[in-house]
Amino acid sequence: MKNGKAKKIFNTIVDVLVVMVLIVSILVVILSLTTKKSGVPNLFGYAPFTVLTDSMEGTFNEGDLIISKVTNTYDAEYKEGDVITFNIEIAGVPTYNTHRIVKVEADTDTDIVYYQTKGDNPEYPVDEELQTANNIVAVWTGVRVPILGDVVGFLRKPIGFFFCVLLPMILFFVYETIRVVMNIVAYNKEKAIEEAKSAVQNAELTEEQKQKAIEEYLVSIGKKPDLENESSVQTPAQDNTTESE
Repeated sequence: MKNGKAKKIFNTIVDVLVVMVLIVSILVVILSLTTKKSGVPNLFGYAPFTVLTDSMEGTFNEGDLIISKVTNTYDAEYKEGDVITFNIEIAGVPTYNTHRIVKVEADTDTDIVYYQTKGDNPEYPVDEELQTANNIVAVWTGVRVPILGDVVGFLRKPIGFFFCVLLPMILFFVYETIRVVMNIVAYNKEKAIEEAKSAVQNAELTEEQKQKAIEEYLVSIGKKPDLENESSVQTPAQDNTTESE
């Protein structure tokens, strides 16, 4: 009984892990697809970003995951105090930067609005390059999850996706396949024994003949007889009384 309960708990845990891995896999795939389509990884218009530096320390920290609303349109308007994510290049590699707008300037001649940004960390100076709406991709919603950014960043890498998503899925698939096969084998064995018992119950045989018939039937279908551990065949009680002469 205890073994059966422990097995049931183990199977439940495995099933929960499978569901969690499936959810993570779906999210990673969706983020990848939306990145190709809009340039920003997002889910229903909200993008997760991993904080890579301490330039915004005091608001969020390196390794945090922040959630921002995608606003990559040319006519979007922003205000002083907004924490925005915009495109930059570091050593020729395109990436994102998230800083706070500290000043808004409008060019009356071109009607272009420029945004000056700065990290909340006092040690960082004001950003030299001004940003415009067509370079800003998202505005921070105020939601941050500590440490999770590093986890998400690792999952997006090929090696992280393989070890944390693909490999567990393969192992779970193998485990589920083995479990299904074992259940089928157990069911067939139980069914074979019941059929053998039913057959001999309806036959006019002695108890020894019935036992032998069951064994022969199991052997014929490739099952190893294990009748000692099975419940005995129920047969009508024999009359053990004798008449005195």
